[in-house]
Amino acid sequence: MARLKTAQPNHSLRKIAVVVATAVSGMSVYAQAAVEPKEETITVTAAPAPQESAWGPAATIAARQSATGTKTDTPIQKVPQSISVVTAEEMALHQPKSVKEALSYTPGVAVGTRGASNTYDYLIIRGFAADGQSQNNFLNGLKMQGNFYNDAVIDPYMLERAEVMRGPISVLYGKSSPGGLLNMVSKRPTTEPLKEVQFKMGTDNLWQTGFDFSDAIDEDGVYSYRLTGLARSANAQQKGAEEQRYAIAPAFSWRPDDKTNFTFLSYFQNEPETGYYGWLPKEGTVSPLPNGNRLPTDFNEGANNNTYSRNEKMVGYSFDHEFNDTFTVRQNLRYAQNKVSQNSVYGYGMCSDPLYSSNPA
Repeated sequence: MARLKTAQPNHSLRKIAVVVATAVSGMSVYAQAAVEPKEETITVTAAPAPQESAWGPAATIAARQSATGTKTDTPIQKVPQSISVVTAEEMALHQPKSVKEALSYTPGVAVGTRGASNTYDYLIIRGFAADGQSQNNFLNGLKMQGNFYNDAVIDPYMLERAEVMRGPISVLYGKSSPGGLLNMVSKRPTTEPLKEVQFKMGTDNLWQTGFDFSDAIDEDGVYSYRLTGLARSANAQQKGAEEQRYAIAPAFSWRPDDKTNFTFLSYFQNEPETGYYGWLPKEGTVSPLPNGNRLPTDFNEGANNNTYSRNEKMVGYSFDHEFNDTFTVRQNLRYAQNKVSQNSVYGYGMCSDPLYSSNPA
């Protein structure tokens, strides 16, 4: 009896072992079938890179094309001259009030010869200054004419890009400083819808509003327009100085085919007050006066009745036609009229010449 009782447990264990082994084997087959990879074909289509034009917006904050060095749409890396481009996207990040402020980070360009004054876009490029206040400034490849104090300025909000070419370029542009020049490119019509309205307020009682609209007029994009405008009012840092500017720039383009482009460009700007135009010496500002005092940060050496108003009108066009891959004809024309009314007293520096220092005037 004892032997029979001992054999029964062994028989039961054998059955359990067989059942467990079968279950484990089934689970193994199921797992193997679940992880079998399936071959699938994935098709990747690359989007075409945006085509950049030397007269249009840049695809990124860094421009790749420029027309300043050759007056043709050429990649910057293929131009032998030294060129820096400040795009509209970069200007939107920095929010400059003038073109010279937009060029503050451009190598080889000095913009602070008149401190914070934005009356003129006066630049010193590679140590050379222009004969007048803005005589080295060009707009769409054409010189912005002026006679020293009667110089025109363009608001940076109206520009697609501001380009500085360093080095002597008199052969390409005529009379200019050997240090280089500034060429500004106006905003032009686009066939893609553009609707922008801005409102800005800030220190020194700054109030500014602007708009930028552009779109194709017809379905084929043969006709397109752009309308950009701005109004700004602010107090200058100096006591009693104010800035007021109202500008509008209508533009119209006609593109009958991919080889012909005619663009009408205009710019109208009125400035009842252009702000502070002067400068202060080192003594009393950077270093203290002999008595140990310093001038107030809002000190204005001018008279209380200082006035400076300016009115600008510009009308012109840009035309180009491509005959083939080798020959293209381009023509730019602009008529400009500037009017300035100035009544001001401002500092021009100390003179150590006895002939002048002894003169009470």
